Amino acid sequence: MTRNSHEFAAVFQENPEGVMCSVIVLPRSSRCSLAGIHDGALKVKLTKPPVDGEANAECCRFLAKLLGVAKSQIVIVRGAASRHKSLQINGLTAVVACELLAEALSGIKDPVT
Repeated sequence: MTRNSHEFAAVFQENPEGVMCSVIVLPRSSRCSLAGIHDGALKVKLTKPPVDGEANAECCRFLAKLLGVAKSQIVIVRGAASRHKSLQINGLTAVVACELLAEALSGIKDPVT
């Protein structure tokens, strides 16, 4: 299945500082990876457990590396104690974020949708 950047329109909402991103995290996975899009949110697998903010920190680090921004530019706005999170990513446009994620997800054979 070929992905294009238009599929990420529901995941990113642009604002004056950058973009808001809806994320569903799956902690204690075997490796960090993108698992696709589910209910308008980016699904992210993380290796860290949801203890003492470890999974939250890993989520920010993973997405920062993927999107080419500093981890300090990503802030959890809502859902710090939940699997469903809203992240503010500063210094990035929705168009660029969508293109980067489409490129990253293009290698997934059977993404969760």
